[in-house]
Amino acid sequence: MLKHQQGLVGVEGIVDAEQNSLILLLAIFFIIVIFVIFFAFIAYKSSERGEVDLTEIEKANSDLKTFKVYFLGWVVEYSSKSVEVYYQQHDKFTWVSPTWYVIDSNGNVIEKVYDKDFVEKSKKWGVKVLPLVANEGFQAEVCRRIFENEDIRKKVIEKLLQIVLERGYDGINIDFEGIYPEDRDKFTQFMKELYTVFKKHGKIVSIDVAAKTSDVKTGWAGPYDYKELGKYTDLFIIMIYDYHWPGGQPGPISSLDWFEKVLDYALQTVPKEKIVAGIPFYGYDWPASGRAKGLTYVMAIELAKKYGVKVIFDNKEGEATFTYTIGWDKHTVWFNIAKSTELRIQIALKKGVNKIAAWRVGQEDPLTWKVIERP
Repeated sequence: MLKHQQGLVGVEGIVDAEQNSLILLLAIFFIIVIFVIFFAFIAYKSSERGEVDLTEIEKANSDLKTFKVYFLGWVVEYSSKSVEVYYQQHDKFTWVSPTWYVIDSNGNVIEKVYDKDFVEKSKKWGVKVLPLVANEGFQAEVCRRIFENEDIRKKVIEKLLQIVLERGYDGINIDFEGIYPEDRDKFTQFMKELYTVFKKHGKIVSIDVAAKTSDVKTGWAGPYDYKELGKYTDLFIIMIYDYHWPGGQPGPISSLDWFEKVLDYALQTVPKEKIVAGIPFYGYDWPASGRAKGLTYVMAIELAKKYGVKVIFDNKEGEATFTYTIGWDKHTVWFNIAKSTELRIQIALKKGVNKIAAWRVGQEDPLTWKVIERP
């Protein structure tokens, strides 16, 4: 009798197991169906796009003025488009800065690229070549080692001079970023020593500095002592961009009000004839959360067309902007057009600053070149 009861229990257990399996399968099936419907809905919402509206930026660019300014453009080695545009528009350039060099923590100057044809063409066109040299990875420790070790500091300066002389460059563009604020005076001393050596050979010294509206001594802009650094450079290039940056909130990259305030502060501390107003040719695409991605003008327009949005030109900020949605993720885009460059040049010229630099060549609205004319 007991064995019979055990057998019945066994059969019932099997039936229960089969029922549980069926319930589990049905549950999985319904979950899959729900997910399919969910993602289909997202895809459907993402595909609900209207016609792109570029009316505002077309209108803004319809009455562009041309200004005679001394122009420096950075040309990057990793973009054939950058070099191509420079070759096409070389008559707009006074100086060109190819991004060919980095310095490591041991003071080694690494030549990523050398293009003899690029240099020879520039000389033929009357464009002065000032290759950019950066601290590797914008690492603060690289700069600290150079600044604190006299032997490394001397090695770097001598090597840079050797490269400039042997390659036939007209000078150098120092782009040290991410420096510890407490190394501010040591950075100035480095520039003083480099400037002294380079001027003995008649070479141009240019420096890239972070934008600021007062003499802050902390943060990204802290290491740049405008008043002192201005004594040891021929071209004091202020990077007046990234007011809104990839890791922050969406907004204009170089709002006109801020641009003007940066120049006002610079004019109080640096000789006017040395100041170069750096402007952005690029844009950013900020997702609802996370870091923004960089955009060229062409990429921004392609995005606007893809999602069928209206592009607004903000006259107060001097930049174009639009939003679009992928599923429920809202993106905000700010980018620069030819009018953006015109408005900034107007501000600079009104203040007596007739030198402009742009990061970077190949990212711009093609109409930008209508605005710039070499004196």
